[in-house]
Amino acid sequence: MPSRGLGRPPAAQALDRNWTGSDRVFGERDASRTFTSLALVLLMKVPVRSAHSPWYSSVIDQLGGGVFASAGGGIGSSRSRETSRRHWLTEPRTAVLAVLGVVVLVGGGRRLVQGFRARRAIARLSEPEVTPDDVAAASQFGRAGLHELFRLLCEAPDTRIRCAAGEALASLWAEDQLIAEEEQALVLRGYTVDWISRRKYPRDLRLEIPIELRYGLFFLSDDGRGIRPANLEWSHRIVGAKRASLEEDSPWKSGPRRLRFTIVPEDFQSQGPHRIVLQTRVRTAGLTAAWELALPHVALTFEFDPKLSLDSLLGLPDAVRGEQIKQSVELVTLPADEGGSRFLPFGDHLAIRNPPRIRIRSPLPCDLAHDVKLEIEGVSELIPAGSLVLKGESGRSDVSSGGAAVAEHFEIGPLSPRVGAIVERPGFRRLRLVLRANAELGWTDPAIRSIWPGTITTDWAEFEVVRR
Repeated sequence: MPSRGLGRPPAAQALDRNWTGSDRVFGERDASRTFTSLALVLLMKVPVRSAHSPWYSSVIDQLGGGVFASAGGGIGSSRSRETSRRHWLTEPRTAVLAVLGVVVLVGGGRRLVQGFRARRAIARLSEPEVTPDDVAAASQFGRAGLHELFRLLCEAPDTRIRCAAGEALASLWAEDQLIAEEEQALVLRGYTVDWISRRKYPRDLRLEIPIELRYGLFFLSDDGRGIRPANLEWSHRIVGAKRASLEEDSPWKSGPRRLRFTIVPEDFQSQGPHRIVLQTRVRTAGLTAAWELALPHVALTFEFDPKLSLDSLLGLPDAVRGEQIKQSVELVTLPADEGGSRFLPFGDHLAIRNPPRIRIRSPLPCDLAHDVKLEIEGVSELIPAGSLVLKGESGRSDVSSGGAAVAEHFEIGPLSPRVGAIVERPGFRRLRLVLRANAELGWTDPAIRSIWPGTITTDWAEFEVVRR
């Protein structure tokens, strides 16, 4: 056994006195203190040079003090414990630990409160009476409500809720909280195509049929919190319209798109159904992730019915409604614009200065789909002057039957070239308009449902003919 001379620390000498010749210490200690004693024995085997190092004394004081305090050893005395306790309280690391503890408590409490608020806001999205404000509030908690926002975007019956969900997801996109696959999923689920057209036409229709469509992400706005319409560029082509120019890919352009084209009924020999397909691609512009995506094809289906009559859009004549329409349609002469006089070509060498306009007071009891004819006083021949198509009271959202009348003004023209042979000299003349129903014209507008069948004649108005 190594020598227990004066070179050993006091703690080791005390351990020697309690270790040799007596097993009373081990008989009264439990397993944990036995383990600590064994650790001290191993430390006593350290060479003398290492035994005088500060770390050796510190370990002996902390291990030996707890073992021999009850046995009366000098190392574990009450005075040593009190001194160690006072030194521990005054150490700088104690203040650091206290500050860290406060930070952990405050930060953890804040996270708990935020988590509770997030769960409550997200749970609100699954309720039937969810509002757009609830959807906007849930977007403040980042990706926590991502699944519910996508569900509302696809399944919500209310358009306002779907738009609010799209705006919330667009705001997360702008904050770079979505990965590329989620960005593409938002575009796929929010992509909307609105075809503005009838689905059935008379086989005898000969006029070109205008078809209008809108597509894009309509919940994006320039003043919103999410990405802007300028951050997405679109390209499209239209197949099935029997026009080669429409089947070429259009140039890339940002923002929701609005298209208008016409089809010729004679180009579709069979009754149908016929399909016009919109094929669209989209790509990002000015965003962190750059990608391009081909969107699902969206088709318009229509057909030509040989049993459908052109005159089926004409309503029944009625004296009361006829008087209402006569009072609602008039020809008025308006003063010149601030920029100067307006001129309407009147043949090859003449023009009308500040031509009269058609003023219509809404609501109308019927729709208007009429050819406009110009009648000049003293001339028996009626001059074609364009057409007028206007939805009546049943399809308008800006007027109500109990509200005040709303006046709208429409330009006359273009005039037929034959007018130059009818009027040869400048001067003041009087004219009036004759509006005749054209059911075929009504079929070109999907909003027209019931056309007034009678002829509408306005009062006389004066106009000036000048040379160009």
